[in-house]
Amino acid sequence: MNIDKRLEPKKESIPKYLVIAQSLSSIAPLGSVSAYLTFAFQSSLASTFYAAILGALIYLLWVMLGYNYSKIVATTGGIYDFAKTASTETVGKIAGWLYWISYVIYLPSVTTYLTGIVLPSVFNIPPSLLAIIEITIPIILTILLISGIKPPLFYALITSTIEIFLIIILGVKVISITGIKFPQYNIPQYNFWSGALAVAFTLAGGGASFFLGYEAKGRGKTVGSSYLTAFSIASIVVIFASYFETAAVGFGNSGISNLLSVTQYPGFYISQEYLGSTFSTIFFVFTVNSLLGSAIAAYVALSRLTYSLTSRKMLTSIIIVAIFFISFNLIASITGQYCLVYQYTTEASLVTLFSSHAIVSAVYPLFVKKFYKLNLPSVLLGLSSTALMAYGLYSNLIPYEYPNTLIGIVSLISGVILGIVSNILKPILYRKN
Repeated sequence: MNIDKRLEPKKESIPKYLVIAQSLSSIAPLGSVSAYLTFAFQSSLASTFYAAILGALIYLLWVMLGYNYSKIVATTGGIYDFAKTASTETVGKIAGWLYWISYVIYLPSVTTYLTGIVLPSVFNIPPSLLAIIEITIPIILTILLISGIKPPLFYALITSTIEIFLIIILGVKVISITGIKFPQYNIPQYNFWSGALAVAFTLAGGGASFFLGYEAKGRGKTVGSSYLTAFSIASIVVIFASYFETAAVGFGNSGISNLLSVTQYPGFYISQEYLGSTFSTIFFVFTVNSLLGSAIAAYVALSRLTYSLTSRKMLTSIIIVAIFFISFNLIASITGQYCLVYQYTTEASLVTLFSSHAIVSAVYPLFVKKFYKLNLPSVLLGLSSTALMAYGLYSNLIPYEYPNTLIGIVSLISGVILGIVSNILKPILYRKN
C-alpha cells in the first residue's frame, strides 16, 4: 500500500481505549510526577499538595470547555477547529498556530529534559554519547509515526498503566513509613499560585485526544469522555504524588528545598531512598518511557494539527514537524546546553499554550450560542477559563526576565503572525499534493 494512503486519517478507526491512551500518555503520569512536578515544588515548596488540588481545579475549567467542544467538533484539527467553528477562520488559525508552536517546541523540551537532565542524573554518560542520543530520539520517533497511528497508541496504553501502578506502589510505601500529616503551608500567595499553575500545566497534555476526533470510533462522544477520564486519572495521581513526595522529606519547606538542591529528578531519588536500587531502576526506565510516550502523543496530535492547518498529506505533515523537532535537538546536541534549551523551549511552550487556550476559552460563549442555548453558566465558564489562562500567560511574562520573557513574547507574536499570514495566503500555500 502507498505510504501516503496508509497514513491518511481513517474515519472511526480507533477504539475508545486507545483514545484514552493518547490523552493519558500525553500527560505522562510518571514523567509528570518525577520531573515536571519539580516546577511546582520550586514555587510552592511543601504546600504543593494544596497547590496541586487547586491546579487540578483550575485546569478543570478548561477540561469542561474542551469536553463540550470535542463532543461537537470531531476533527483532526482540534484546537484550530474549535476556535474556527466558534468564531472565524482567522481566529481559528491564530489559535491553531499558537498551539502548533506550543507542541512543536514541547517535543524538544521533553526530549532534551530526558537527555540532559534525567539520563546524567543516573549514568555517567560522555558528552559525545549524550549528543548522539539527543539527535537520535527525534529520528526514532519520526520513524515510529510513519509506521502508523495504532502501534504507538497500543504501546502508550500498556506503559501508562504500568506507570500509574509504580506511582501507587512508591506512594503507599512512603506513607506507610512517614504516616499521614498536613504538609507545611507557609509561602507567599504568589508562589502558591505559581505552583498551582505549574500543576495545571502538568495536566495539560490530555487535549492530545482532540486531534483524534475524526478517527475515533464514536467520534466526538468518544473523544470527550476519553479526555475527561484521562484527566481524572492523572489529577488523582499527580495530587497523590505531590503529597507523598512532600511526606518523604518531612512535610516541610526545608525538606523540599534540600531535596531540590540535591536533584531535579525527585521521584527517582525518593524511589531509591524508600524502595532500593531494583525498584528505582524500574522507576527510571519507565520515567524515560513516560517522557518518550508524552513526546509520541504530542507528535501524533501535532501531525494531525499540521495536516489540518496546511492541508498537506499526512506524510508531509509528519516531515514538517520532524524538521523542527530535529533542528532544536541538533542545537542542544551541538552546544551541549541541554538545561538552557529545556528552559527556553519550556517557556515558549507555556506562553503559546496559555495563549491558544485563552483564545478558545474567550470564544466559547459564541460556540455555545451556535450549538446549544446561551446561558449565564456558559458565559461565566468561558470568562473564568479565559481569565485563568490569561493569568497563566501573565505569570510567564511578568516580571520580565531576560531572555525567558523575550523568548515567550517572540513565540507569542510568531503564532499570531503565522495565523494571520497563513489565512491571507491560504489560496496559494495550502494545496494538497
